[in-house]
Amino acid sequence: MSSTAGTGNEAEEVLQFLSPSTRVDLKITALRYFVGLSGSDEGRNFIASRQKMITTLFDLTADVISAVSKDAFLFFINFTSNEDCAWKVLSVDTPCILNTWLHYVVTKESEHADAVCMILSNLTRSEKCCRKALQYMQSGKVTLETIVDVFCQIDYNTSHNGLHYLGPVLSNFTQLHEIRKHIFGEDKDRSIIKRLLTFTTYMDSTIRRGGAVAAIRNCCFEAAFHDWLLGNSVDILSQLLLPLAGPEEFDEEDTETLPIDLQYLPDDKKREPDPDIRIMLLECLAQLCTTKPGRVYIKSKNAYIILRELHKVEKYPSVKVPLENLIQILIGDEPCQGMENLQAVAIPEPLKAKFLQSDKEEAKEIAAEENSTS
Repeated sequence: MSSTAGTGNEAEEVLQFLSPSTRVDLKITALRYFVGLSGSDEGRNFIASRQKMITTLFDLTADVISAVSKDAFLFFINFTSNEDCAWKVLSVDTPCILNTWLHYVVTKESEHADAVCMILSNLTRSEKCCRKALQYMQSGKVTLETIVDVFCQIDYNTSHNGLHYLGPVLSNFTQLHEIRKHIFGEDKDRSIIKRLLTFTTYMDSTIRRGGAVAAIRNCCFEAAFHDWLLGNSVDILSQLLLPLAGPEEFDEEDTETLPIDLQYLPDDKKREPDPDIRIMLLECLAQLCTTKPGRVYIKSKNAYIILRELHKVEKYPSVKVPLENLIQILIGDEPCQGMENLQAVAIPEPLKAKFLQSDKEEAKEIAAEENSTS
């Protein structure tokens, strides 16, 4: 208790040096005190209980001195890494912090746009915070389409910011059903999903590529649109299998049944190097296999042989588990009548609890195995 009181008195004293009229060197020193405070749970919780500190520090993100605004953004990267603190930031509605930062990111000249993308990723990570962020976004001028437009322009920012963390921001927003509904409904013709699919093989940034794949994975939970995704308009299967494919040659019969984009790949073809992204690609395919038409189509395109070759070279147990599960779906018998839609199959609570416990134990074993080989 005394430690918290001491921190409070000290922080209140330092806060007075964050006024616009304070000398720059003193302002930077005071700001770095709060940056340090934001690096611990105790410090973050203390600041979260004082909205005045949050708004004062937010004001400094617009400071004309670059070193000041940079450190202010660094504070918010640390501060918003905690869900409760992220909620506190989103709860400040005068000014609306979220919409201010969305506008900052889509302004081409913004000097610290990468830092703001990281903050937005933190602010939208949990479903609770993401839903609140969506409410604010819907009242502002920056829309989901705006974010996608900026994300898809590699050299959009003129101040040498890559904006790669917009990928996780889009992934976070697609955890919401209403966003997925918008993508598949109102925006179907503009096709956000098609634009995101072009980044499944974007090798200049794992963050950007991973964010795009995660967003696609979330969209694959909408079973009602699987036919559209697998159809010629989108051809999602080719885009998901291509990163998982290697340079292997197949006989003519197998090759001709593959999607056209996977036939006769070059000898130097490389697979997706990041195991987490490989897992998400497999999860996309697994979701597309939850309906009978999806399974039948994916089987007809001989996806199995791509996955079989991946299994031969896959080193990570965490990837092998979903890979083997997917292969089993493709080579196994079809579920009995009435259970064709795997998403709709009701699992009794005792069995569900048993499966969850089994998954936890398996995850521990996988983590231990991967740690021992790393």
